[in-house]
Amino acid sequence: MNKKKTRINLLLEIILWLVSIVTIYPMLMVLLTSFKNKGEAAYMNISLPSEWHPENYIAVLEKDFMRSLGNSVFITFISVALIVSLSAFLSFIIVRRDTKGCRIGYKIITLGIIAPFAALPTIQLMQKMGIYGSRIGLCFVYSSLYMPFTTMMFSGFIKGIPKELDEAAVMDGAAGGRLFCTVILPLLKPVLATTGVLNFMWVWNELQIPMYLLNSSSKWTLPLSVYNFYGQFSRSWNLVCADVVLVSLPVILVYIFAQKWVIAGMTAGAVKG
Repeated sequence: MNKKKTRINLLLEIILWLVSIVTIYPMLMVLLTSFKNKGEAAYMNISLPSEWHPENYIAVLEKDFMRSLGNSVFITFISVALIVSLSAFLSFIIVRRDTKGCRIGYKIITLGIIAPFAALPTIQLMQKMGIYGSRIGLCFVYSSLYMPFTTMMFSGFIKGIPKELDEAAVMDGAAGGRLFCTVILPLLKPVLATTGVLNFMWVWNELQIPMYLLNSSSKWTLPLSVYNFYGQFSRSWNLVCADVVLVSLPVILVYIFAQKWVIAGMTAGAVKG
């Protein structure tokens, strides 16, 4: 039995090492390529540059990078704030009322987790609303796309909060929005951190959706800024990789510092749900 368990553990360790190598390889390749000249970068392999070129990063920063950074910060902040706040309050209503209508509504909402993004109907709807091509319109689209998963996370967590707390708060004069803000919301810190970080990463890294919905390069987010160095007739892979490193850095830092809250929130949500 012990020999069998040892073999299984060894096999799992080998698999984890292989997965780690597969994950690290492209990251290391991008990092090294970002310091190469244009000729060496065209080969896109893991090799040290013959001469290091940190000025690649300066070139990226000088090419409308700060404007794209401002767009990304604005869109990400507004989107995450909308997603988390609306999902938390919606989940509270669904779980606490627990009527047949709420249960059906919850099932319909969570179906959005598997629903693909439909570009053409979304564009047509945004044009009718007069928000196509605007940053705030993109925030509304992100909210509708990521609220289903976030609502599921909050609902699973709120189910584990005793209803007696609500009853005691109502007896003390708190009800409705005040009950949610003063009693329930402070208890949601783990899942708030989890959903906040996950939605930050999803919105920040999104490439396809803003490409369809932002009709001006002045409104581009950071992932789209890579097209400043990648065109039909010119491809500067060293600058592309430098741009990718700079775009990825905030997400990596946020996850490194917040991973314990992300794991704690997901574990708590799974247990309570």
